[in-house]
Amino acid sequence: MRRITLFWVFLVVLVAGLVYLPGFSKYLRLKRKETELDRQIQRLRTEIAKLQEEEHLLKTDLTRLEQVVREELELVKPGEVVLKVVEEEIPPPEAPSKPPSTS
Repeated sequence: MRRITLFWVFLVVLVAGLVYLPGFSKYLRLKRKETELDRQIQRLRTEIAKLQEEEHLLKTDLTRLEQVVREELELVKPGEVVLKVVEEEIPPPEAPSKPPSTS
């Protein structure tokens, strides 16, 4: 009798596991995706706040506007002299060659 009861308990647990395990694994996957999307939303909100602040500065601060225009459009004031420094690429030194072996 005890053996039959143990069998039925095992069978019920096995069937419940087979029924609920796929749903539980899908739940865990969706929970991870939700966490990832929450992080992405927070990052984008931070980026939006920075861009809104930059927009406000460009609308109100003429010094900042001039700085951005000079950097982005590479404009200069009349009479200014622009010096461009061009760095020459130096190739990496070659590895020393092995001395011939004397075998």
